[in-house]
Amino acid sequence: MSRLLRVFHSCALFCLVSIPALAQFNASLSGTITDTSGAIVPGAHVKLVNTGTQATQDMTANDQGYYRFNQLPAGTYDLTVDAPGFQTASVTAVQVAADIAQSANATLQPGNVSSTTTVTASAVPTLQTADASVSGTITSDQIEKLPTIGRDPYELVRTMPGIDGTGGRSGNGQAATLGNTTGPGGSSVSIFQTENQLQVSSSGQRVEQNIFILDGVSVNSLGWGGAAVVTPNSESLQDMTVITSDYLAEDGRGSGAHIKMTSKSGTDQFHGSLLFLYQDPNFNAFNKWGGPNNAPPIRVESNFRQYAGGIGGPIKKDKLFFFFSYEGLRNKSTNYGTGWTLTPQARKLIAAQNNAVGKIFSSVNNTPRLVAALGGPSTTCAAVFGGNAANAC
Repeated sequence: MSRLLRVFHSCALFCLVSIPALAQFNASLSGTITDTSGAIVPGAHVKLVNTGTQATQDMTANDQGYYRFNQLPAGTYDLTVDAPGFQTASVTAVQVAADIAQSANATLQPGNVSSTTTVTASAVPTLQTADASVSGTITSDQIEKLPTIGRDPYELVRTMPGIDGTGGRSGNGQAATLGNTTGPGGSSVSIFQTENQLQVSSSGQRVEQNIFILDGVSVNSLGWGGAAVVTPNSESLQDMTVITSDYLAEDGRGSGAHIKMTSKSGTDQFHGSLLFLYQDPNFNAFNKWGGPNNAPPIRVESNFRQYAGGIGGPIKKDKLFFFFSYEGLRNKSTNYGTGWTLTPQARKLIAAQNNAVGKIFSSVNNTPRLVAALGGPSTTCAAVFGGNAANAC
């Protein structure tokens, strides 16, 4: 293969990989610039900096003092505003979540341009007034620290307003489960199974109506409604936004919870995490209900080795970054089941039975006749009336 052809194939692959990235960020940050009296300050210069990657965007507020930055990756931002005759205003630590229209207003004080007024954004989420949707955001800190069954980040959706997480409903009103490979917590709550159907109901809707979106791409199963074919590990998620009602026009296809996730990216500093979860029968509690009446207590036979980690950092500082995460499972658990089978004596008894089956039927042709047939385990005979007899009893 020629060098030119290899370069062409590499460029084509790069373009294909880059296409999903165009749609994976739909968060925005907007606000109004005013002075201390509440009057609008038009034409102010607004600068936005991603504190993780140092990516910078600039714009000028319109005649109404309004600014808006679109298509933002989830993360932490610093906002700087300056205008002639006013001190520079800075709003730091503004948290932007996936698919959320965040607002950050700035107030300019008259004075020397070289002076700066700094305001730190509140860590408490402010009321979202940009649209009527009802939603909540689960941060990366919550994803990593809150306990979940089988380390499944989807389980945290149960903490959102409007979510009923105590036995979600399937089409027939029962809790739905999928019979796939087992993992920590069972076959329906494992990040290692092919299809993961979260058992939650959003605003009274069915489980099958839940929608899962990762970095702007749907990861819903085509075979099972409300199931995800990709369950990211907890180390790889930046945040999760859960919309439970009053969806925007772009949020269609399902009336349940819309779970939108953003994966982590590298920053200009190396960072990472490492986890090892060891579960052994010797560490497990005794289960006194593990057998028939008066049976001695037994230990829960759960034997898992689960390990995970992630690492990210710069390839070219402030320009190009990488992030990688992995999670593995070694399952050595022992499962017991009860079944029924026939003993050799029972099989012999059944084979010795002389059960007989018989029928009488009439043949309609040029020579009408009546046929009676009798069959058993070892004999078969027939008697023909009205014609020549064959195999007569």
